[in-house]
Amino acid sequence: MDKVPSTSTNTIPLGMKFGYGVGDFANNMGFQVCALFLIYFFTDVFMIPAAAAGSIFMVSKLWDAISDPLMGVISDRTNTRWGRLRPYLLFGSFPLGLSVFLLFLGPDLSENTRIIYGYATFIFFSTAITVVNVPYGAMTADLTMDFKERSTLTGFRETFGLLGTLFAAGATKPLVALFPDEATGFRMVGLIYGILIVAIILVSFFTVKERGAQIKEEHQSLTQNLKVIAVNHPFIILAISTTLYMVAINLIAAVINYYFKYNLHAEMFIPIAFLALFVTAALCMPLYVFISNRKSKKFTSYLGMSILGIMLVFVFFFGEKNLMLTLVFFVIAGIGIPAFYQLPWAMIPDTVEYSQWKTGLRREGTLYGCYFFCFKFGSAISGFIAGWGLDFAGYVANAEQSARALMGIRLMVTFVPLIFIILGMIALTFFPINEAMHRKIVEELSSGS
Repeated sequence: MDKVPSTSTNTIPLGMKFGYGVGDFANNMGFQVCALFLIYFFTDVFMIPAAAAGSIFMVSKLWDAISDPLMGVISDRTNTRWGRLRPYLLFGSFPLGLSVFLLFLGPDLSENTRIIYGYATFIFFSTAITVVNVPYGAMTADLTMDFKERSTLTGFRETFGLLGTLFAAGATKPLVALFPDEATGFRMVGLIYGILIVAIILVSFFTVKERGAQIKEEHQSLTQNLKVIAVNHPFIILAISTTLYMVAINLIAAVINYYFKYNLHAEMFIPIAFLALFVTAALCMPLYVFISNRKSKKFTSYLGMSILGIMLVFVFFFGEKNLMLTLVFFVIAGIGIPAFYQLPWAMIPDTVEYSQWKTGLRREGTLYGCYFFCFKFGSAISGFIAGWGLDFAGYVANAEQSARALMGIRLMVTFVPLIFIILGMIALTFFPINEAMHRKIVEELSSGS
């Protein structure tokens, strides 16, 4: 059986919490600038047809289905003087920064070549963020085994993650507007964000030290790694719920650009809409840590996603009647968003101990690799729905939209994501690990029973 990380180091120093958390600013800035603006950049700036843009999001995930779990297995087998996980922050930061720049470079190409370029650069980005984010995420289980300390650590991480989302959401369009045209503006945004990503990830590398036991087992067969996932029912349930939530959140984020530009005729308010969502979410993050420690992670997730879902209904029926009222709905919806950003990452480490308890194998990298794929797959589905949904509704880039196209946009920013939220909540009801069960698992692992 793999060794259990020492329980004598459950309390994490404040400086290390900050150092770990700030890394997610960079990860989320890169991930979210794509989730929030890439489908719009493809259709309205790089002039890729909407259906083709949606297909780019989906097809790239076929590679991710291999690369994400593979990266987990590779990190589990890594053993260097920096540890198992940290080296990938050091050596993966530059490719990730470069990939963001190339995504928004927007070179002058023919239509077919633009589509090929979109596929190539998005697959490069997806691979680069896998190399960094799978080991980075797995560090949560390495740094502490304390149930509540993990919630606190995840709170640091997701607060910085939300700040990264907030930066991407609020700064991107204003930065683009500083340049003569959108193509140049997005190109410079890609350059600026790429440099920031490299610098910030290196800060995490130099401030965080791995604290768990090194995995000594040399031979980890494919069968063993598949078993780690197959018998881990809590992981499978959490993965399904997270994927459904991810579709909902990213679909809302992707279609907001179109909703404000075409339905509300208020394109200049797009950054304000994103700020309304994510500033509120960032401010409410400590509240979610408090509630999850007092009640349960599952209860807190239900609470937040219910708030978000209710606000989507209000946006559908009243959003086009008054712009200021719509922004109020977005602020209230932002209160619910931390349930998605904080709770899943606080719950996934608990499934690592469950896996070890069931199989005798501790495979943080394998589980986090598969879990990170769920986030990317959810993002891909949302991009696919947005692209093909726009095409089906008759969307025409940079033109006056038909009533059918406007209704399609309206549905994709409200009721379509609401369906995925409800399905995600239903799936989460089957997640069995609570604080008492986790305490029992850790005690049995520590005693060797």
